[in-house]
Amino acid sequence: MKKSITLPMAYYGEAIFIDTNLWNKKSNRYSNTLLTFDTGAVVTTISKEILFRLGYDVSDGATAKIVTASGIEYVREVSVDRLKMGNHEINNVKVYAHAFPQECFSSGVIGLNVLSMFDINLLFSKRQIELLPLNN
Repeated sequence: MKKSITLPMAYYGEAIFIDTNLWNKKSNRYSNTLLTFDTGAVVTTISKEILFRLGYDVSDGATAKIVTASGIEYVREVSVDRLKMGNHEINNVKVYAHAFPQECFSSGVIGLNVLSMFDINLLFSKRQIELLPLNN
C-alpha cells in the first residue's frame, strides 16, 4: 500500500491552492509554484510564461481547444519532465501552456489528468490536502 501525502492547503477567496514543484530544464532542479486545485479542468494548465522560464518550448506541440471562463482558447500541449507534490513525483506530465489574463490570480491549475491519480481528502479544519496515490 502506498503512503499518503499530506500537503498544506492554501485557500484564498473561492480557490484552493496546492504547493507544486515543476522540473526546471534550465537549472536541472525543481521550481516551486502554487497551482489552483481544479476538478473542473480536464488537463493541468500552466502559464506559458512560467513554462518558458523553466525551459519548455511553448510554441511547438499539438494545439488543443479549451473552454475558459472568458471563452474558447487555443493552447499548446507541453510535456513537463517532472511534477512533484510532496514526495510524490510524476514523470512526463501533459500540460497545456496558456496565457492567463493579467487579472488572473493563478499561474496555473492542477487538473484531472493529475488529480485522478489520487484519492483526495480536503481537511479544511487542518488546512491540508491528503493525497493517496492510486495503484494504476
